[in-house]
Amino acid sequence: MVASVTTRSYDRARTGANNSETVLTATAVRSRGIVKLFSLPIPDDPRLEAQPLAVGGVHTADGKTRDLIFQASMGNWVYAFDAVTGEKIWATNLGRPIVGTRAIDGHMTNVHWGILSTPVIDEGAGILYACAWISDDGSVVKGQHFLAALRIRDGSKVHGLLNLEGAVYTPPNGLPVQKFVSAQRKQRSALTLTRNHVLIPFGTIAETSKTARGWLLAVDVHAWRLAASWCSTVTGSGGGLWQSGAGPALAPDGSIYVITGNGAFSPQHGDFGESIVRLALHTGSHAHFEVMSWWAPWTDANRVGAAADAAAADDDDNDELALPSNVSLPSVIAHARRMGMTLKPRYAREMPHVAVTSGRSATDAQIAPVVAHHMEAMNESMWGDQDFGSGGPVYVASAHAILAAGKDGILYTGNANALGKTQPGELAAGHFAANYNRLLMPPILYTYFDPAVPPAPASPMELNVFPGGATRHLHGTPLLFQSATHGTMHFVGGENSALRAWSIGADGRTTYLAGGNEIASPQSPRPPGGMPGWSITLAANNGTDGIIVAMVPYQDSNMILSPGRFLVYDAQNFATNPDGSKRLQVIWDSEDWGPEHAFMHPKFNRPIVWKGRIYRPTYDGRIDVYGLTN
Repeated sequence: MVASVTTRSYDRARTGANNSETVLTATAVRSRGIVKLFSLPIPDDPRLEAQPLAVGGVHTADGKTRDLIFQASMGNWVYAFDAVTGEKIWATNLGRPIVGTRAIDGHMTNVHWGILSTPVIDEGAGILYACAWISDDGSVVKGQHFLAALRIRDGSKVHGLLNLEGAVYTPPNGLPVQKFVSAQRKQRSALTLTRNHVLIPFGTIAETSKTARGWLLAVDVHAWRLAASWCSTVTGSGGGLWQSGAGPALAPDGSIYVITGNGAFSPQHGDFGESIVRLALHTGSHAHFEVMSWWAPWTDANRVGAAADAAAADDDDNDELALPSNVSLPSVIAHARRMGMTLKPRYAREMPHVAVTSGRSATDAQIAPVVAHHMEAMNESMWGDQDFGSGGPVYVASAHAILAAGKDGILYTGNANALGKTQPGELAAGHFAANYNRLLMPPILYTYFDPAVPPAPASPMELNVFPGGATRHLHGTPLLFQSATHGTMHFVGGENSALRAWSIGADGRTTYLAGGNEIASPQSPRPPGGMPGWSITLAANNGTDGIIVAMVPYQDSNMILSPGRFLVYDAQNFATNPDGSKRLQVIWDSEDWGPEHAFMHPKFNRPIVWKGRIYRPTYDGRIDVYGLTN
């Protein structure tokens, strides 16, 4: 039976793999190719941030039984389409979104800010849950987050909208109580359903502000009330839960795994920035989250040097100058350098070792006003944005492991049963080796390979580089696949890098298998290259005949609207390079076909494969639907 797609990346482990696809296989794509069948229009807002979802055999209000595709929009609409015909079955509006503004988006690529995150569906109950950012007048200051519950048969509301404003987290040991303020938060990470509770993760609008926090809220869907809250930093700041749109990963025992972003790390003070965190949700009349374990690779302070970190903290006394979370310091600084703008002394010290391999480009000219706007607000080091939380976690059941990687492009394989409870003193000079030993294997370069870069250095400042003059960030989650040919495989694609295939053993040790030749953002000037790397999904027929469907931008789809390239790879049958290494084979490429395949890359979003078709979200206000040629 073909499973429905009720959550981001197909399942709560976040494998990104549909292992019950019998139609759209590698053999079929090789022999028949694919073609665009039709598009599903999303008229209210062109920027699709939420992944499509799919449920089969829905009894709709017109008395028919249909397979439905669901899409949430930044205009705060939720749509249901007939998956076979493309007919719109229903559309429900949840309220006025925030109008696009530099206060949220430093690059103004978004028209509205409404539903960013992928909803979650309770298929048994027939209910879709979505988190909408609603503002009475379209302003940021009036923006609040609401949870909606919609019947998938007709789009009607099961309950009134639940306002999440005013959630409170009371940490243990008398630490400062935290109050949730919607106007400070950005809700991008996918929703998750567990034990009749919807989990809603939050990051921050202004990541460099003192009000930056990460939050995880749990809503009891039966009582329709806020049941539990957790804040990732209670004494310091930061630690956003955004994961480039990925959701928390869940283990069979209910353990919840998240990866936090830039922020303070001091567990005894309730601060879990730059960490893998394992949480338990205790339900009932006194529902609450409990931190069970954690592991951190380094702190922000020892990435930039304690003196620089302290200076930045002293400088940051005006949250009006705080940078929106999508402003990349390396990108801004590199563009400023190419445009001949004066750099602050700190940036001037950090840039000389980075070779500028591109002259001033059309992109530089296009974003010049944005660069100038943000130069004065940049108080911290460009290496202070290493953001472990840019990638989402994947739970590997066969190894009891957590795959975690962020903007360094380094894989840290956490022991899901006992992450290690890193302490700040263990992240001081001379102590890193013991902390790395808590992992199931030593760190490895994951999104790229450069023999000059040590993945487990004695000092994390050795990671402050642009390998090959470009960032190698991971934005999103790897794919995990139980292959009949190679065992448990995982795939990853970083910024300005190629797609790479690996295997992982029962002991949690990862081995390189193959890589592709195609590069993300090839037209983006260096340094630092472009965002966000690879948007990928996998489909296979019970471990065989697997394909990877991929979208990559030609330019930087964070800073500008970038055209995308659409590819299908054979997931298991590799070609052999002249040097004997293995290569991932492309079996369909939009570059080989006509302009009907053109689309604007949807940044952190990803396609799905379901019942013989590919559903590809875009930044053009549509989902493109692909299938095999006749």
